[in-house]
Amino acid sequence: MSKKRYHIFRTITALAVAIMLVFALTACGGSTPGETDVTATPAGTETATPTGADTTPATNPQTEPDGTPTGTVQGTDLGTAELTGSSGTAPATKPMDETMRAAYATFSYNLFASCAKSAEKNCLVSPFSVYVALAMLANGAAGNTAAQIDSVMGVNEELRNAYMAAWIEDLTGQSDVTFSCADSIWVSNRYRTIVANEFLAACADSYRAEVYAADMNNGTVDDINAWTKKNTDGMIAKILEYGDIDPAVVAVLVNAITMEAKWEDPFTDDKIFPDGEFTHENGQKETTTMMSGEADRCYLENDVFTGFAKSYEGGEFRYVALLPKEGVSMADAIAALSPETVDALFANRKSAKVNIYIPRYTVEYGKDLQDVLAGLGMSDLFAPGAADLSRMVTEGSNYVDRVIHKTYLSLDNEGTRAAAVTAISVRTFSINTEEYYRVVLDRPFIYMIVDSNNLPLFIGTYQ
Repeated sequence: MSKKRYHIFRTITALAVAIMLVFALTACGGSTPGETDVTATPAGTETATPTGADTTPATNPQTEPDGTPTGTVQGTDLGTAELTGSSGTAPATKPMDETMRAAYATFSYNLFASCAKSAEKNCLVSPFSVYVALAMLANGAAGNTAAQIDSVMGVNEELRNAYMAAWIEDLTGQSDVTFSCADSIWVSNRYRTIVANEFLAACADSYRAEVYAADMNNGTVDDINAWTKKNTDGMIAKILEYGDIDPAVVAVLVNAITMEAKWEDPFTDDKIFPDGEFTHENGQKETTTMMSGEADRCYLENDVFTGFAKSYEGGEFRYVALLPKEGVSMADAIAALSPETVDALFANRKSAKVNIYIPRYTVEYGKDLQDVLAGLGMSDLFAPGAADLSRMVTEGSNYVDRVIHKTYLSLDNEGTRAAAVTAISVRTFSINTEEYYRVVLDRPFIYMIVDSNNLPLFIGTYQ
């Protein structure tokens, strides 16, 4: 081979090797000159990270059919993870006494009166559930916000935690009546590092609260609803709706209680009348199942009410009915109800045989309690810029935006089943999050399908 032909052969070979290397690098994902590697971000993903927020992905537990947090959230790897909240020390306890009894009774009747005023029909609240949820929240309040909570709840934080720890232990320890009380705190993955450990420990120690880290989206709504259904024995299937939680929610506190009790003296089958009649306040009559029997030897009467008490097995729990006298409106009866009124009724009770006639009924009730609690004196708690939850969340301005309360009660000839759930949502006001808006299609709306020029191809209404 001549030198000239040899040099041409070497040049062609080198060029071929170079071309092969270029193709090999391209196939392996290497960037060609002038191009930039791009990582796609899903539409709608928030990119701003608040000061102090935790960016570590949460664990992804397996789905459990019994209401255990699922960890499957909106198609991401993040989910709901259980955290350790307890300090490991036994809480201080203080048995129920007249101070706590008076404080709780006043709160209970004030709460009921405020809810009943705005109820169109039946009203059923659980002051105990609301009180427990607020008592947990109060461990994170400071300044005037804490003072308002203490005033409405009747005792200060230290006493309240001790009283409630003992009372919950007593109520859940009954042998003849099933009474359960469960609490949970759901902390946003975005803000988990700025939610105070001392707050979580106080709730876990005194109220046995389970603590979870969650993504605060519709997946978390599913998890909280599953927890609710499990801890109310299916009586309340859900406490939240899709859209109730969004990225600005720092934490959600939930209390759930259930009670199942048998009558000490059940109504016998021959004393049940399916064609009974019930007359509403407006005079409208309704056919309903009525039960006839005897109450305890406890007849109650004053200028406003006649009534009775009927015991459940064990005697620790009783059903009390107060019937407004003829000519007394329900509004006047509600206004007359107070701790002093009830105490006087029982103090002056007559130990006599009481024949009773009572409907078999089921009631379900739900209400947002923000306006009610603000009206009772907790106004700062719901006001952005005024609420002081600095002992709960260590950065930013935070406030309570929802207090959702739901109840269920079923009464029949065998006994009573009842449940209640209270959920408190704490929202951030000034931590630097990406701007977002909220649209909840829970009313009639118009919808369209448009082309690239935003001209409607389909247009309709959904109502």
